[in-house]
Amino acid sequence: METRHFTLSKVDEYQLEITSYCNSDCPQCPRNINGGIKNPYLKQEHLSRDIIDRAFTEEILANVRQIFFCGSYGDPIMHPDFLSILENFRKKNPTVWLYIHTNGGAHKPTYWIRIAEILNGYGRIDFNVDGLGDTNPLYRTNTNFDKIMENAQAFIQAGGWAEWNYIVFKHNEHQIEDARNLSNFLGFRSFNPRSTGRFFNHQTCNESDSFPVLDANGKTVYKLEIPTDLVYRNQSMLYLPKLKQSYGSFENYFNKTEIKCDCKNEIGTTKVLINSHGVVMPCNFFNHNLEDARFHDRSCMPGANDLSFLPNGKNQIADLFTRHNADIELNIKNTALDQIFKSSFWNEVEESWSKALGSGRIFECAMTCGSKLTKVWDQTKMTQKKFLITGGNHGLGLELVNHFRRINVSRTADDTGIQADITKDVERIAQASLDYDVFINNAFDGPVGEPWANFAQVEVLVAVYKAWQKVGKKGHIINIGSVGEKTIVAPEPSFERYRIPKAALSHASKQCTQAFKQNIVNFKTSLLTIDRVDLPHIRERASWTGNGLDPQDVIRSIEYILGSQPNTCIEEVTAWVNYDFEQ
Repeated sequence: METRHFTLSKVDEYQLEITSYCNSDCPQCPRNINGGIKNPYLKQEHLSRDIIDRAFTEEILANVRQIFFCGSYGDPIMHPDFLSILENFRKKNPTVWLYIHTNGGAHKPTYWIRIAEILNGYGRIDFNVDGLGDTNPLYRTNTNFDKIMENAQAFIQAGGWAEWNYIVFKHNEHQIEDARNLSNFLGFRSFNPRSTGRFFNHQTCNESDSFPVLDANGKTVYKLEIPTDLVYRNQSMLYLPKLKQSYGSFENYFNKTEIKCDCKNEIGTTKVLINSHGVVMPCNFFNHNLEDARFHDRSCMPGANDLSFLPNGKNQIADLFTRHNADIELNIKNTALDQIFKSSFWNEVEESWSKALGSGRIFECAMTCGSKLTKVWDQTKMTQKKFLITGGNHGLGLELVNHFRRINVSRTADDTGIQADITKDVERIAQASLDYDVFINNAFDGPVGEPWANFAQVEVLVAVYKAWQKVGKKGHIINIGSVGEKTIVAPEPSFERYRIPKAALSHASKQCTQAFKQNIVNFKTSLLTIDRVDLPHIRERASWTGNGLDPQDVIRSIEYILGSQPNTCIEEVTAWVNYDFEQ
């Protein structure tokens, strides 16, 4: 039986962990235990240049889009033959994209100039630097900031494409803008803040506030802490309480969640990992299960979930590799790549995604690539829009917060949101919105004539507009309006208490849209004018007839608005419902 995804013809990207050696001991890296104690279960090895050369023939490389040099445990620059490995790939395929992750803390500038020459416009290096001179060594231990910058500058000046990845902690979040400015000055193509998920306790499925850093004797020397600014917090970590509430338990979520394997690309191609021992596997998360100390001693941070283990106590992934004789069947030292992908191992992995826990579902797949707990992918915030949503504690706002897994502003927001009253804290909300890409103006303050009503939704819009205009911000404001403002005027003013503020919002929103059209502002403003939404609290009303707008249609409308081209702004989307509709 041929596999659906993992076939030689479909694999167009290989992640190569060419070494498990590293010049640094990052505290949350699995090559050690909390930074100071070496991982006794890790076998350090350089994957032989000759083995790599033999495995990747010109015929195979002709169908490969990218070789990604990034390991679970090591830094590729520590391999003694890294330059010649790069040269071999470039010789066999002049245009294959060679992508490198490194801390940049080793070798002289001439080494980095040579890498730029080998890449020759078809590749890139991500330098992982988590702070400036005083803070970067707190995580990237044993590295010298000035040396890293010297090496990066040499690579850039030689024509290399470089980006700066920056894991945000409490100790370095105050330096983000200084680092960004330095990045621009030195010629990095992009500066990418990372919202770390490394504080996730896998055993308890909670986020820890801090992570102790140990010396070689196991003594705590300092602690890493999560960022204080919610903008730089991992969104999946903030979503954990709601996830547990929705499913009742994390085990229930892992059992039911749809697994969307990251190895499968949108265009139908696939990527795989080859570790430093030569074993081919779907991803580096499988690799972690094999040698991370926490899977051998569950007391090691950040712990291991009980679901990672079979009833006999053996790690589920380790058992999978043992049963399929991975050191022979899946190892490029002993088996050619075309034969490796004929192993029944790949079928078992794919078939597991549709099974239940205890009946073949691989827990690591559900943990890492489940549809809602996406802490790994949330780390790369530079590829995601950051949402701020008012009124996200109930109704439509809650649906939006749960779907986009973003920050809620409400009077009763918990510690994962921003507690603010749209009738009183307008300026504070406007200032907070500057840290987000999308502001959804959803909360409605109440009918005109009520003591708490003051056209707050319009007031918030105007305040956010002014704040964004002042700093020249790009982004998108989406106002949640109502079809009620389009209906025939009621015979008495008392019936207009809802319609009037929504009509004011509609007019103000369209004025903001015109400002984008006339180049007055850089951000877009759109109005989503919707009918009655099918929600539990709406169904309880006497006027409920059995029909309402599906919240998913509202979400799809927002995604449509945000998907417009840079020069295009959707002024208004209107959705009506036939209340008496019958299927």
